[in-house]
Amino acid sequence: MARKRGGDLAALLALGDPRSFADLPSVAEAVAADPARLPDLVGCLFDANPDVRMRAADALDRLSRIGAGLLDPFVEQFLTEAAAIEQAEVRWHLAQTLPRLTLDPEQRRRAAALLEAWFAAPGSRIVQSSALQAMVDLAEKNPELREASADMLGRAMRSRVPSLAARARRILKPFEVDEATLKTAMVQERAGLTLSVLPDRLAVARLDPAQGLPSWIDWTDPLVSATRTGEELSVLCREERVPDEVKAERGWRAFKVEGPLDFSLFGILARIAVPLAQARIPIFAMSTYDTDYILVRAEDLDRAAEVLTKSCTVVRR
Repeated sequence: MARKRGGDLAALLALGDPRSFADLPSVAEAVAADPARLPDLVGCLFDANPDVRMRAADALDRLSRIGAGLLDPFVEQFLTEAAAIEQAEVRWHLAQTLPRLTLDPEQRRRAAALLEAWFAAPGSRIVQSSALQAMVDLAEKNPELREASADMLGRAMRSRVPSLAARARRILKPFEVDEATLKTAMVQERAGLTLSVLPDRLAVARLDPAQGLPSWIDWTDPLVSATRTGEELSVLCREERVPDEVKAERGWRAFKVEGPLDFSLFGILARIAVPLAQARIPIFAMSTYDTDYILVRAEDLDRAAEVLTKSCTVVRR
């Protein structure tokens, strides 16, 4: 922490009562007007003075509200060097800043893992609350994080920490359907939800939407699906059916939810996806008229089955 990279901004942020933030809006506005000073402000995160680090994190948080794109060149530095700073004031401002940045899928995954770690770590309740809010904000535009955010909200509501439970209730209050879905997802029921493991290795192929259904599809196979959009034709089928030259994600195995399921039911996928997300097991979900299918990587099948037996009946034929 002894590095000094903030130049004159570090000296400015070091002035005054450590509890005072009166100068921070002007610092953020000045840097927004002169982006060449951004490296200096980011450098202040690593100043030897904890008050400078705290104020720099606050100013960057404010700056991300003015124009988040200004901070995009520093995403990697935030996810590595800045994330390693243990100071609570830096962490809670960084948590609030991350969802406003432009993140690629890998950076989003790392940001989500970081937020989950901060949420789970004992210590600062403000850091935990900020991590919770940030995860929900990330999931709002990134559906792949929705189950992880739902799990975090559920843990917050069930916690004995009043501030976390209150934050979770405030987040969920405008979204009654989400809250109902979350509560359903967290019910640990075995009866009524049985999963069968299908025997075949599967692949998901991507084709040109203009070419029509390929001749190598065999509709007599146990599980075949074709979905067309304006951008692609996506085919799910047995792995060996897909020619080598076709672009595809291979090596999937499927759990079938034994149905038929009533259309009035909700939260079925969430009850399966939430524990798998907790276990860091990626999934590919597909729904039909009668039921749902959840695909996992073949190498994750045994671990996924072990996780799911805690809330479902898993049948392997």
